[in-house]
Amino acid sequence: MSEGELPVVITAIANAQVEGFVAGTLFAQGWSIIYRALDFDSLEKYLALNSSTAKASLLIFSPDLTGIDSLKMQDLLVSVKQSIGFAKNLEENTGFSNLHEIPKNPTDLITLVRGFIRAPMLRTNTGHEQAGRKSHVIAIGSAGSNTGCTTIALNLAMELSICEKSTLLIDANFRAPSVAALLAMRNIKSEEGWRNIAPQLSIAEITQDGATEIENLMEKFGAQFDHVVIDIGSISGLSNRLTDRRWTSTMTTWSCDFADDLMIVARPDLLGAHRLTQVTSLIEKTSIRSPLSFLLNMRSSGRKGENEEKYFLEAVTPLRPRSVRTIARDPRSVIAAEDEHSTLVEVNERGAMRKSIAKIASELHR
Repeated sequence: MSEGELPVVITAIANAQVEGFVAGTLFAQGWSIIYRALDFDSLEKYLALNSSTAKASLLIFSPDLTGIDSLKMQDLLVSVKQSIGFAKNLEENTGFSNLHEIPKNPTDLITLVRGFIRAPMLRTNTGHEQAGRKSHVIAIGSAGSNTGCTTIALNLAMELSICEKSTLLIDANFRAPSVAALLAMRNIKSEEGWRNIAPQLSIAEITQDGATEIENLMEKFGAQFDHVVIDIGSISGLSNRLTDRRWTSTMTTWSCDFADDLMIVARPDLLGAHRLTQVTSLIEKTSIRSPLSFLLNMRSSGRKGENEEKYFLEAVTPLRPRSVRTIARDPRSVIAAEDEHSTLVEVNERGAMRKSIAKIASELHR
């Protein structure tokens, strides 16, 4: 299983209902179920005859499998790349490693398995990132390119800080980090992991080294700030990114699992509408734990803007987002902010875009 491929899965679960739930859910996510063992002997035989395939596979098993015992299973696990077990009663099956309670719904299953594929150790509690976290985390992704995602992330963080909320803006757009460039800043890292740039506002940038410890970093950030705004950049190819193990996917995956708000920004032109349709189609087939919201940026005025918004609503409403917002086109303010390496509130406090983002900030910090 290479880093860019979806995982292949072998199931070894006797309970037909549980096995059907696991296999069906993973298949719907685009994962290949290459073998479904009915008993331990058939599993052992398949792995022996298909050793190269087995070494690239994820084995999902249950202690209810006929003929299984913990010692036999331990010996067999060297034949597969990774394994995870599900059982109704963990206390009765303490001899098995990587054993977890049967997930209650598809989202729990996908989150658990997804986290296991990304890391050598299986996450034992899918909600531990929120435990003790004081911050409200908003991840902002882009449905394509040039949607203004970074501009919105930067200015939303500024508006939250103006509301006297300690706010951290994280540049996690690994393909094209832009926050430091927009602010004409260098060396934004410090011993704390972030740099203070204004009262109540700090920025951080996730590098490859930081991406390997993303859960520890987010736990640290979450305990320190009232709000954390994450610019994750384009989310095209979302399904593959949520299952691969490349460092460039870690922040997107964490955001889809644990952000308090996953905000997706789209633009209204022909190409933007096309890419929004692609992204919404992917999301329909992908389990995402974080609540979704959508933002149409650069909406035109008049009848044209009404048509743009109508198409936008038709595309996103089936996903039942928490909120749907629009921001009017305001190129003068954006250009002025870029020229002065500053934020919208600093160059045009009364601008339409600044007012729209300030309104979103007021809604988020209530």
